[in-house]
Amino acid sequence: MSAWRFLATGCESGAFNMAVDETLLQGMSSGGGEPVFRVFGWNPPALSLGYGQEACREVDLEKCCRAGIDIVRRLTGGRAVLHWKELTYSAIWSEDDSVLGGGISETSRRIGQCLVEGLRLFGVEAVLEKPAVRSTRPRGSAATAPCFSSISRWEVKCKGRKLIGSAQRRVNRAILQHGSLLIGEEHKKLLDLLPPGDPSMLDVLARELDRGSIHLEACTARAIDFDKLSDCMARGFARCLEVEMKPSVLNIAEQEQVAELVDEKYGNPVWNRAINPDRKVVDPVAATS
Repeated sequence: MSAWRFLATGCESGAFNMAVDETLLQGMSSGGGEPVFRVFGWNPPALSLGYGQEACREVDLEKCCRAGIDIVRRLTGGRAVLHWKELTYSAIWSEDDSVLGGGISETSRRIGQCLVEGLRLFGVEAVLEKPAVRSTRPRGSAATAPCFSSISRWEVKCKGRKLIGSAQRRVNRAILQHGSLLIGEEHKKLLDLLPPGDPSMLDVLARELDRGSIHLEACTARAIDFDKLSDCMARGFARCLEVEMKPSVLNIAEQEQVAELVDEKYGNPVWNRAINPDRKVVDPVAATS
């Protein structure tokens, strides 16, 4: 049986979380890394932008600052996500993997099956669905629709509404997929951080979020134990992929690279807020889900 590393890196800043993802992806793309499944949270809450989004177009930066919310640009594409009360996962593996190799749609489907199995072990009846159509930006809206009001390739749903939003990225035959498993409804506070605009458009987005998304506390009607949930998600991946999950930590070289990426990139306002970030750092082939 093949083995994956399992990392539980706790609740850290947006810069740290994205630096770890890139460090692990680079390790896999260089040929020296092992497949990884990671779970983590965010402290303080952070708003992550898709790689190609313009910060000033998507959010009101002053509102974010006053609310104590970090802003970080992801290395994946997709839409803005407010990471607050959630469990975030990352999976990093090779395109040559005998089980998880394939195109974006197929690999997203397989990861979705793993997520559904983990939720089942936690006692949540989730399903994986492929929507018939993709969503568009509401007419007249400056910012793009929030991630959890959008439609994607594969949806992990509970009670007919989206529970997990994910994005995928490929570099040198290495694949990263990460995503947000909502625990509470704090993700809806993103609407309070949008730039000034037509109030009717905010009403449209609010209705889309209410109609299209759900969180674990609403699915289970009980308080969520983060550590138990993390364990169930790891076991779900292990069962679905028929692999062993080996508890692990970042090694010294990885810690050093994470610190460097935090200083030079993910903790740098030029990267996070500029209209055109340094695209020489990464060459995205991204998909959202």
